[in-house]
Formats: sequence, C-alpha cells, structure tokens
Amino acid sequence: MLCAVAFSACTAEPEPGTQNSDPLPSATVPAPNGGSIEETVEPVDPGPTQEAELGDTARLEGGVDVTISEVEQLDVKAETPGEIAGPAVALTLTVENGSDDAIDLSTAMVSVTGSKDSYGQATTSEPYSPFAGTLAPGETASGVYVFRLPADERDSLQVTVEYIAGAPIALFTGDV
Repeated sequence: MLCAVAFSACTAEPEPGTQNSDPLPSATVPAPNGGSIEETVEPVDPGPTQEAELGDTARLEGGVDVTISEVEQLDVKAETPGEIAGPAVALTLTVENGSDDAIDLSTAMVSVTGSKDSYGQATTSEPYSPFAGTLAPGETASGVYVFRLPADERDSLQVTVEYIAGAPIALFTGDV
C-alpha cells in the first residue's frame, strides 16, 4: 500500500507555471515593423553584383563603397553551442556611405566560399564584431566577420557582401 501511494505522487500532473511547463505569456508583443502572420511579404530580387579583388574597393550603385581591408588567418575557439574550433579567416570589412540616405547595416549578410566550393562556417569566435545600427550619409563603419575554413581551401576565395536585402552585392575574389 505504501508503494502505491509513493508512485501515485510521482505521476501527478504539474500545475500550470510549475517546473514541468513554461510560464504563460503575460502580453502579446507586436511585430517590430508592423504586419502580422497573415501577411505575405513579396521576395526581394538580388541587386546587381560588383566584382572586386580582395583588398580593393567595390563601388556599388547608389554610392556605397565596400572594402575588405584586412584578412587574418587564425585558429578559433568554439564560443557558443554548435561551433567548432579550428582554422579560420577573419575578414575586416569597411562600408562607406556616399549616398544621400542612411543605411541600416544591422542586417548585412556576408558569406565565404572556399576554393573547393565549400562554404565558410560563420562563427562568433574572437575577433567577431559585426556591423550594427544605421550608417549616416558620409560616414564609414567597420565590422569583422569570422569563418571557419581549412587552410587548403583559401586560394580562389569568394566573399559576398550584401549590406541590406535587394542592395547591390559586392563579390570579392582572391587568394589568402
């Protein structure tokens, strides 16, 4: 009889908000830029591509210049779950806003493809310091992006930079 009472206490359903369930939300939070889940957002076509060599400046339509000002070869430590330590490249990018409008760099997309068509694995390992915020006309900003990439795949490197969806794309090529 004592065992039956002990086991029945172990299988009781928890009360809402206790250790085995998530707390209920206290309020509904609106989407950051308005809209709802019922809306469909039209896809944005990619902008034109401007090619440049690593170390040169890609002068994009609209007055925005993008430069990969430094490429550093390093070994990184895993900083967050899912990351892997090992050989990597750190790319220092500079964006100069020569347009008449501010541009939001917080959604900048950077990717790396190695010589064997392998993709560089983005990592938040040091010295990672991505673009953030808005860049006013006439201003310059720098960011550092780090990608795991084996040393034997660093020749014929391709780096794409798109500072906002639909904007012109900078495509850098070269050997590290």
